[in-house]
Amino acid sequence: MRSPAPTTATGRALGSVVLAVLVTVASGCAAKHKTKEPLLPPQQIYDMAMQKIARKRYYTARTMLQEAVPRIPPDDRDLLPKIQLAIADAFFKDGGQLNYSEALNQFRTFLTYYPNHESADRAQFMVGMSLFEQALSPDRDQALTRQAIQEFQKVESVYPTSPYVAQGKKKVVECYDRLAEHERLVGRFYQKRKKYNAAIDRYRAVLDHYPQYTRTGQVLFDIGKCLLKVGNRPEAEEFFTRLFQDQPGSPLASKAKDLLAQFDRDQHKENRKEPKG
Repeated sequence: MRSPAPTTATGRALGSVVLAVLVTVASGCAAKHKTKEPLLPPQQIYDMAMQKIARKRYYTARTMLQEAVPRIPPDDRDLLPKIQLAIADAFFKDGGQLNYSEALNQFRTFLTYYPNHESADRAQFMVGMSLFEQALSPDRDQALTRQAIQEFQKVESVYPTSPYVAQGKKKVVECYDRLAEHERLVGRFYQKRKKYNAAIDRYRAVLDHYPQYTRTGQVLFDIGKCLLKVGNRPEAEEFFTRLFQDQPGSPLASKAKDLLAQFDRDQHKENRKEPKG
């Protein structure tokens, strides 16, 4: 007895299986006859990766560089540090918190193995930059900014003749400005909530510790205003006088004069209200 003919659906299924088998076999045969591409020399890979970095293709560059590392000849002592530094640069230039963090690790690793390399001074500077870029905005915690200051200062202490010393000093000034702004914003926070003595303490800290702060005039105005709020006119006038000297004719100086005049008028009114003995 003959078996029943396969249905149309069954026929299509069998056809698909056969086709898949043929494709697999053909692929296998092609793979056997395919010639492997020769591996590029590590130096050539490095040069190509640097071109990728120049074109801002940072991920591709990192991948190429990382694949080249195990193929570097043992007697080539120059290429490995160049590649490791390029990987760190690619992470940094890619930007973003995670990439800055990885760049920091890479630059530190480079310094661990090559502290006397001709590019070690730049690597030290970039350690500071990796921390500086990760630091939060001035209204947030500034622990990373403080760490960045220490790393920038190491450029001068460890590599005093480096051309990066001047850049490191410039970044230190920027870091201190960020720390001062943080303190000022905390002071404003207290001031808005009418906690004037707490605000005054913060403003004093800014003036005492950060004399080069770019917004010193604003701090002089704010601390004077808070001192008037707690009734300390003599000291308020001292800070306002500094403001008048530093920024004569400025809008803040004009407002400070108005505040002093208003305080005096209010005091005069209060004195007139007092009952005569």
